[in-house]
Amino acid sequence: MNSKSKKILLAASAVLIISLGLLGYFLYKSSTKHSFKITFFDIGQGDAALIQFDNGQKMLVDCGADRKILAKLGRALPFYDRTIDYVLATHSDLDHYGGCVDVLKNYKVKEIILNNRKKEYDPYWREWDKAVKNEGANIKIIDSPQVWTIASSTLEFLSPDSSLALEVGADDSNNYSIVFRLKNQEKSFLFTADMETPLENALLKKYCVSTSTKPCTVLESDILKVGHHGSDSSSGEEFLRAVNPQKAIVSNGKNNRYGHPSLRVLKKVERSGAEILRTDKLGNIIEY
Repeated sequence: MNSKSKKILLAASAVLIISLGLLGYFLYKSSTKHSFKITFFDIGQGDAALIQFDNGQKMLVDCGADRKILAKLGRALPFYDRTIDYVLATHSDLDHYGGCVDVLKNYKVKEIILNNRKKEYDPYWREWDKAVKNEGANIKIIDSPQVWTIASSTLEFLSPDSSLALEVGADDSNNYSIVFRLKNQEKSFLFTADMETPLENALLKKYCVSTSTKPCTVLESDILKVGHHGSDSSSGEEFLRAVNPQKAIVSNGKNNRYGHPSLRVLKKVERSGAEILRTDKLGNIIEY
């Protein structure tokens, strides 16, 4: 064997050893114990939260308005992890589903969770609808109360629900948002998307007999994702009493043109006794 052949053989051996080492490392990492974590992304004016369950599964709840979500996921997940088990788009507002189009292009998504309300007149929504159909994922529709179990967590879906006494127009988007309560062994979280006062009141009417002296069992949560980015149209006092949160997370962009979060809402949340955490002030907010 000549000198050149030896060099090629040594180089190939080195590449093989490194590759096997990396493969071993990745297999080790993937087999190690996972822990529960939720990251509420600082995504600008919009919503996006990554739930990492203690069995290693992942659920992305909304994706913000654009491809910024890819950089956020790239920092939150190992570079070799290109699978997301669930993508949940709470409703058909661009600041919630817009970035999901890029997520579907760049990750293998196993299940897509939707509320089945359409905006066929909107070209952005049509692009999203096309991406959903082309992904090859299992599509699940939330249109009635459901209870799921993922690892050691229970997800109770409260909206949409045709039995709710919901006094809004048929074209309302925010009040048909997917709303769910997640409970694990340590904490409970209420995800409210863009829920406004009509949906809050409908949930109170269905599930809560009285909230004047005590919280409501179905809604009570340690951590509340404040509805509609802290808009003045959400977070009524009776609803806040029912939830009785220890922390209230507001997802909003800096100096946004909507004036979110409303000062009046912040005062109400403060009076409820909850600690307010804002993505525009703190960046990503992580809860374990």
